[in-house]
Amino acid sequence: MDPRLIAATQIGSIDELYAHIHENPYILEAIDAIPFINTPLHAASVSGNLAFAMEMMNLKPSFARKLNTCGLSPLHLAIEEGQTRLVLSLLKVDPDLVRLRGREGTTPFHLVVKRGETDLMTEFLLACPSCIRDANVSGETALHMAVLNDRYEELEVLLGWVQRLRQSDAESLEMQFLNRRDRDGNTALHIAAYQNRFKAVKLLVKCSAVNQNILNHIGLTALDVLHNQREHHTNINIEKLVRKSGGTSGNSLPKSKKVFEILRSPISFMEHLFTQAARYRNQIPEGSRSALLVIAAFIITTTYQTALQPPGGVYQEGSSSKKSAGTVVMNKIYFNVLRSVNSMAFVGAIFTTFCLLPAGEGYLWGFLWISVPLYVSYLVSMSVISPDTTWYFSISAGWVIIMAIVYMVVFFRRWKRSKKKVPGTSSELILEGLTTLDLAKGME
Repeated sequence: MDPRLIAATQIGSIDELYAHIHENPYILEAIDAIPFINTPLHAASVSGNLAFAMEMMNLKPSFARKLNTCGLSPLHLAIEEGQTRLVLSLLKVDPDLVRLRGREGTTPFHLVVKRGETDLMTEFLLACPSCIRDANVSGETALHMAVLNDRYEELEVLLGWVQRLRQSDAESLEMQFLNRRDRDGNTALHIAAYQNRFKAVKLLVKCSAVNQNILNHIGLTALDVLHNQREHHTNINIEKLVRKSGGTSGNSLPKSKKVFEILRSPISFMEHLFTQAARYRNQIPEGSRSALLVIAAFIITTTYQTALQPPGGVYQEGSSSKKSAGTVVMNKIYFNVLRSVNSMAFVGAIFTTFCLLPAGEGYLWGFLWISVPLYVSYLVSMSVISPDTTWYFSISAGWVIIMAIVYMVVFFRRWKRSKKKVPGTSSELILEGLTTLDLAKGME
């Protein structure tokens, strides 16, 4: 870099900067052409000259993404030198700078976690929520670094942040972040176990999304690590805590199948059925799906209204008829036909709605909580206006309620079991959440 420009940078003189640009309009371009160099923005970041740094960002925003010969960006240097105001100013111009990978893949976000700067870390999360996804070249995330560096306050912030995410992929992001493995296959819980960090282990096992039985590359769970550490450490309380929260030894876990073993196995009838259903669902265009959902909702509304107010109405209180008030006026034979056809349309519309809903447990649970009470209400209405078929509707309603309860119990047990088991395949990509194949999801 031109010595005169270095001098202008050191004193932070914007006038001197433009004087040099006037003499040589390509002076900044020459600096930008060098892959790794200390730019004027690097120098301003070290000295904390905010006005000069902002002017340089205005002239050459690319300098903010350039690494010097030590593998550090201007934002890395500003953090290391404690130039908080300058850090926040750079962040306002380009929030994505917090994800810039420097030496060993360390991002500015990783750096503030290591240094224990909670305020800056929170600002980074607010400005660029995606920074939580990043890992260095060793596969370590901010969660690993918080545990490795005894940053318990930062660990609490990270856990609180990821558990409060609400975007569409929040659940999968939470699972991936909390269970991400480093180069040696260790999760943050493994690291806490290796270092006998009781507080870190306690914070991690409280998170329901943390899988306590993931195996590292030498086949150890967090509980195995703690058990092996007994000879050198006497903190048995950590081991008890992990056991109490569902942790187990790697030897007691079922052997995970390799992907090729699953692909070579014969396709069962249920797997074939679900595959065909998924193919049919995915082949329906979004426009057609929306139109069919509207039609199904209209049919549900119409058939439900028919159950409440059948053609001809119902007998009123004080009428001359011998039949009870509230019972159907229509001829019994005609009503039986109407009841059968109307019920078929009602159930068919509900089933169609179920098939057309987007895949996902959230949609399924919401639909279940709405459709079951609606169906029971429909059956009660029909039984009131036709008391002679009360037993039939009572049995139907009972079966619906029983099936709903069974499904909830099965789902709950599966959910509890999923918190304690190792992922169902030995594929590294699937384990790290790097693929979204439906096949991979079905294997877990």
